[in-house]
Amino acid sequence: MAKKENKQYYSILEWIVNEGLVNEKGEPFDFKDRPFLLDILTDFSPRLVVTACAQVGKSVTFIMKVLFAVKYLRFNVIYTFPTDDDVKEFVASKVNKILQANLHEFEGMASDNIERKELNDRFIYFKGTISKSAAISTTADLRVHDETSRSDQNSLITYGSRTKASQYRGTWQFSNPGVERDSLDLEWQISDQKEWVVTCEHCKAEQYLTFPESLNLEKKYYQCQICKGQLADNTRRQGKWVKQNPESKISGYHVSHLMCAWIPAEDIIEESQGDPAYFNNFVLGKSYSPGDLSVTKTTILDLWTPKNLRTQKIFIGIDVGNIKHYVIRSELGILKMGRFSAWEELDDLIAFWKPTAGVIDAMPDNTASKHYVDTYPWMQMSFFQENNNNPQTIVWWGEGDKKGIVYSHRDRILDRMLTDMIEAKFLISVPTDKNFQDFIKHFETLRRTKVVNNKGIERYVWDSTTGQDHYVFACLYAFLAMQGDGAGMFFGENEEKTSVINADNVYDISKAWADNQD
Repeated sequence: MAKKENKQYYSILEWIVNEGLVNEKGEPFDFKDRPFLLDILTDFSPRLVVTACAQVGKSVTFIMKVLFAVKYLRFNVIYTFPTDDDVKEFVASKVNKILQANLHEFEGMASDNIERKELNDRFIYFKGTISKSAAISTTADLRVHDETSRSDQNSLITYGSRTKASQYRGTWQFSNPGVERDSLDLEWQISDQKEWVVTCEHCKAEQYLTFPESLNLEKKYYQCQICKGQLADNTRRQGKWVKQNPESKISGYHVSHLMCAWIPAEDIIEESQGDPAYFNNFVLGKSYSPGDLSVTKTTILDLWTPKNLRTQKIFIGIDVGNIKHYVIRSELGILKMGRFSAWEELDDLIAFWKPTAGVIDAMPDNTASKHYVDTYPWMQMSFFQENNNNPQTIVWWGEGDKKGIVYSHRDRILDRMLTDMIEAKFLISVPTDKNFQDFIKHFETLRRTKVVNNKGIERYVWDSTTGQDHYVFACLYAFLAMQGDGAGMFFGENEEKTSVINADNVYDISKAWADNQD
């Protein structure tokens, strides 16, 4: 009997095609309706996170990646599920069936051992994070956390030590999301946040699909957010992954039912009328925290206008850090936003815009802030504190030796500014560039939550889920500068909206696949 030829594959797609591999049902892998899985399948980034809706094939995608990694990359892998029962069900219904259907590639691997699979002296260890058995003490090159959001979060941290000795040190997390700030959500927030971007066949605008903006709720079809034209199923199918946070080295993907060409709009609309937690987690693939008020991307896009908002009075707000962020506005709205490193750039901004008033962050180091207060009589430093003499006071200005300081109640002044945004009491007229995208992201991290102090008094505080909220406070300081000048005007015209898509980095695999379809 001839000895089987030992092949070496470097491409997982080539491996699947050339070896004729099939799924757990014995059917060839077909990406016609799931082209968005191609990039996830072929992405072997050491840190990989996928926040996804239900029933799109993510678990089978990752088990194929793991089998390839064991056989051809020579990895040892730890693969976790929330419980031991989840492990048993997954291995029996998915893993073993894939192994049995492809015996020519995995001969001897489809054993009755649920917790361990061996191939050519490399192993996959399957474990529950909420487990009655002892934790794994062996080392591995890669840990894969399936259903991360429903796993024991402390156990996931413990498993992190298992890959320390590996050169690869891989961590792949994927799940239907749960609440905000769990392991999956935190990893997604600092990832490159790839979204599936489609091109409207009518106006050619690029956009990723969101609810409810991408659906005509009355006529029940998918629509372009810009021209409102109906989007064909093939338009949703032939998208491309685009990084929204390209500076990150962590590879992240967001998958929702809106991307799935086989799911009609009426199904999405019907699901939206049920339990909001289920709808967000399992349909939209988004984390959900009930009771939190937030400023969304839609809120900010609704404020965008091509109208010239410049007036006689200009206000500037500066958030201080290693990278400084600024917002320039008039009484009518925001005119410019950006960031800088060298203080000389702020001097140039001041010389060009000639602000009427400004507020600069006093923290973390007030040396530079005090310099600008001393140099420009109209500039003030911001300190957050409560007014013990008059608890109802939200904003007040220092006098005497405190001159040049504006004090404010942090959460209540944020309430006031954000309420003005929600009620469209000011607009935004800036280029739809990277700065504007970051501006939106910083506001999207805000969550308003209820806390109870040691006296049992309830109040609401604003927190950022990522700490990346610099534009929020630059905007707030410009808002404070305007209040100090006595300015303020309601301005609420409805204006056309624009698309905000970062297309700096496009992954080509799914696009190449789409280009070669009939």
